[in-house]
Amino acid sequence: MAFLSHGGHRGGELVGGKVLDDPFFHASRDLRRSSAMIRKSADASHRKSEMRGCCDLGSSYFRLLVAEGEFPEDGRLECGRFRGRTVRDERRHIGWGEDLASDGSIGSAALSRSLELARELVEISRGAGCPRPALVATNALREARNAPAVAGAVERETGLSVRVLSQREEASYGFLGAAFFARLRGGLCLVDIGGTSTEVSWGRGLSMEGFAGLPVGTHRVRAALAALAEGEGGAARVAELLESYDASIPAPGSAVYPLPAFAERPTMLATGGTAVSLAVALRVLRGLEPVFEEAERMTLDDLGLVRRWLAGIVRSGEEGSLPFDAGRARLLPAGVMLAESLLNALGAREFAVTARDLRWGVVLEGRGA
Repeated sequence: MAFLSHGGHRGGELVGGKVLDDPFFHASRDLRRSSAMIRKSADASHRKSEMRGCCDLGSSYFRLLVAEGEFPEDGRLECGRFRGRTVRDERRHIGWGEDLASDGSIGSAALSRSLELARELVEISRGAGCPRPALVATNALREARNAPAVAGAVERETGLSVRVLSQREEASYGFLGAAFFARLRGGLCLVDIGGTSTEVSWGRGLSMEGFAGLPVGTHRVRAALAALAEGEGGAARVAELLESYDASIPAPGSAVYPLPAFAERPTMLATGGTAVSLAVALRVLRGLEPVFEEAERMTLDDLGLVRRWLAGIVRSGEEGSLPFDAGRARLLPAGVMLAESLLNALGAREFAVTARDLRWGVVLEGRGA
């Protein structure tokens, strides 16, 4: 900070209404400027432009992120201090969660497609300049009975190791990815709704202070909805369940889970494919372009509007009109019910949606393959 004399003038002492030149002041100022330049140069020396990538092998999608920029070294992260760009952001529907909800393992057809998609995404990463993206797996490979065989097959196909994250690690990376770009001074609570599990994490700055790992995701809610509608009119019954749903009651296939009570209300963020798709659905409902805007604001009332709108689409059999691939369109009714119940339980009347997810946490930390 530059020195200010008592009279509010820069550069000397105020005497008799005149500012007298102060050689000591100027020497100190020059020294401070030189020190600042040295610190800036030293800071830059700890950063280098590089390419990093992460492929998240999720329950519903395989998602690839390749980013180029100046990443801090040795884990010295500071909120928002990243100069770079997203080079590739790709996703491919896999539907592992459907197999898990059915019989607890990943079937041969899904495994075959997994190998094809994993190889494709790794080749995309290599073509973008990141030859060894980190491959991380989440709940599907934590739970599947044949998870070791699936992970081994993916490793042989890609030549890269697969790191199966614990639920704590998944929550931590998700929190880091969201918090880094949110640049918040106060508390943050992140709700990451997945295909077969949901992570609720909270903390301050870049530090996650706690998390709740919930054994429910959109695939399980969808399976429960299908069971409720079986033999009772199918789509019409699902539409009825959507229209009449009370968000104070757990979504079908879920239960009452222990969620944190905050002394001070934190900023609420939601992430994951379900949250992003619901934000896009709200834009379509409002007559806007079906594109996602980072930090899109939503309310619980908005989720109710989307839920009732989806009920009409399901009843009329017009799911093909939604601006999503078939896999996402099938999950969206279950997703809106689960999102509404969880955010209601957290008392989150308002929240923002972010696409900064665990992939960003992985690339920021710099743990490659």
